[in-house]
Amino acid sequence: MQYLITYGSLAILAGVGALLFKNEKGRNSTLIPKVLAFIFVAIYVARYYFYVEYPIDNVFGLDQTPLSSKFVTVLVLLSVAFTQVSFCVLALAPFYKIDFLKLFAKYFCLPAYILASVLVPHTVDLLMGPEFSDYGFSAIMHCIEVAFGLFLSLTYWLKDFKWNKPEGKWWLLIIALFFMVLSSFPSYGLQVLFGRGPAAFVVDDFTSTHRMFLYAGFIIPVIIYFALRERDLEVRRFAMTFLSITLLLSYCTRFKYTTFLQPWYWPLHLCNTAMFIVPVCLLLRAKKLFYFTYFINVMGAFLAMIMPNYEEARIFEWSLVNFWVNHYPAFFMPLLLVALKIFERPKIKQFYYSMAGFLFYFIVALLANALFTSMGHDVDFFFLNSDFIPDKFGKWAEDLFKITASINIAGHSLEFHPIYQLLFFIVYVGIAFGIWFVYSEFFILADAHYDMLVRKRKIRLDKLALQAKLDGRSIEEPMNPDAGIKLELKNFSKRYATSKIYAVKNACLTVNGGEIFGFLGPNGAGKSTIIKSIVGIQPITEGAIEICGFDCATQPRSAKAQIGYVPDHYALYEKLTGREYINYIADIYDVSVEDRTARINEMVALFELEGSFDNSMKTYSHGMKQKITIMAALVHNPKLWILDEPLTGLDPNSIFQVKECMRRHAEAGNIVFFSSHIIDVVERICDRIAIIKKGNIMCCKTIAEVEEECPLEEFYLKTINDEEFAAKVLASNK
Repeated sequence: MQYLITYGSLAILAGVGALLFKNEKGRNSTLIPKVLAFIFVAIYVARYYFYVEYPIDNVFGLDQTPLSSKFVTVLVLLSVAFTQVSFCVLALAPFYKIDFLKLFAKYFCLPAYILASVLVPHTVDLLMGPEFSDYGFSAIMHCIEVAFGLFLSLTYWLKDFKWNKPEGKWWLLIIALFFMVLSSFPSYGLQVLFGRGPAAFVVDDFTSTHRMFLYAGFIIPVIIYFALRERDLEVRRFAMTFLSITLLLSYCTRFKYTTFLQPWYWPLHLCNTAMFIVPVCLLLRAKKLFYFTYFINVMGAFLAMIMPNYEEARIFEWSLVNFWVNHYPAFFMPLLLVALKIFERPKIKQFYYSMAGFLFYFIVALLANALFTSMGHDVDFFFLNSDFIPDKFGKWAEDLFKITASINIAGHSLEFHPIYQLLFFIVYVGIAFGIWFVYSEFFILADAHYDMLVRKRKIRLDKLALQAKLDGRSIEEPMNPDAGIKLELKNFSKRYATSKIYAVKNACLTVNGGEIFGFLGPNGAGKSTIIKSIVGIQPITEGAIEICGFDCATQPRSAKAQIGYVPDHYALYEKLTGREYINYIADIYDVSVEDRTARINEMVALFELEGSFDNSMKTYSHGMKQKITIMAALVHNPKLWILDEPLTGLDPNSIFQVKECMRRHAEAGNIVFFSSHIIDVVERICDRIAIIKKGNIMCCKTIAEVEEECPLEEFYLKTINDEEFAAKVLASNK
């Protein structure tokens, strides 16, 4: 009856408060939820730590439950997990701009607290014992917590009293909720449900059960990483904050307020501190503190998982579950926070800071061990005060541990093991430095995987954008179906990385089929930048490039199929013969046997390669390799043939052969886009030319138009060297 009176009164107050809260507007609409979240946390902590005893510690199986039935016991355990999820969601929701948290608050938290309100007497009996259920402080705080949770859940309904259908894949929210409940399930829950468990877990034997727990420590973070890698940063941060808090609450179940009045019981073991450090780092975004746990706690937790400090336990016992609830997150949480890019990958100076922090912690642990031991308490923070670790390494380590030194301070005799403890510190720092390189390799792999993910996402988005632009047409069709054989640069600009200077700025150019087009400019003017963007070697910063109507950015595969490219520095598979290499390229472009045979025979004859075409290319001269590169660019009969300085190092006969090949390709209605510094060749073979200077296309003229003013060489030199003349040329071009 006392519960009904207390809870009923609080529920009425909660309803009134929710109605008042509904009408808050303006700045208070964001401030008040945060203040209420802090109040909720204070109530939760007060309830959580003011239990006097935990009789549930001695419940092994549903047959020993103090409640009226097994079903009610299971229901109470689920309710405890549900309310812990709800507490974390309601406490964190005001600090995260995530829509699905509102859905959780409305459709999960409110039913969870309604269930908790019905089960209040049973929950108090199970967790505190019947002797403490007679309206004690803990029982009152439990009622207040449930009522306050009900109040906060109601506010989300009162603000938006309608059914909100989840956007996107709603089943992902169901899966997320399942794992949220799983992570919040109390650490004593398995012991209550199943007893001690079927198998003994003897650490000294390194049993299969022990190995299973170790494997889980590597599998769990991989699952979490793949589940969160594609989510927004805010969602990733919330998920990891939620997980760290729920695991901390599960780990702290054994602690009572009296624990914090007795510092010799404080969780000062290195892995224990990680449970508190990680949530603090996430909530306060404390980078320096995070890198301490990144370098120190991870390794400590891993070593503890290999060498647990207990002799024997069964797999469902509270003590064993609590041990792994502690060490799993201490091991993988810091690594996950970097892999998920919540914290930046540390640099060497962060390693030095973490070592300085570790030295401070080490000294505190040494002094605390010595002081509390002198006061008669059995303490062993970080295993610095016992032979637990020396025992693992044999007699020599135990002999080092036995060397002691004592200091008398204020009537207390503080005993140390100086050589062992100094060696312990040096070895730990050395291992931490070695782990730095392990982390580096791990994150090289993670970065490669993340880059692949980003590219796949961009490809997917580009495909959707392309389908929208094509308006129902096949993605194999050109964006501009009426373009014909044409190369177009539409206000193309390129800027590298974070540079504020454009390598090419607002370039516009049109080249039609049947033309041999000369592209001139000094070194560094932007010629190679434009060519590499056309062929797809580098992305476009602004504007667009179209090849025969195909957009290079959104239809890269179709655009590249129209191109044959001869770079200024070729690279061949020189162990292959010329014939093998050309056939390999033809296979890439799906050229039929009949077509490739005809083209190969024609080009072999033109380039006079009959006697060497079936020899290994490593025996070829520079000119022969250049000819093979040209043949590879033409074997699929591209509509656009781009040559970047193709005549460098060729003899006169070879130059003539290349020029003849260019003429034939243009006469067939194709485009030959030709970049060269050899002005007289450009003048004799090209129909039109463009001159580029400092990323700006200065002019685009026919050879005849240029020669009306002066010879091409003179025109070129004036354009790139004479600023006044260049300004006139640029003005006339516009």
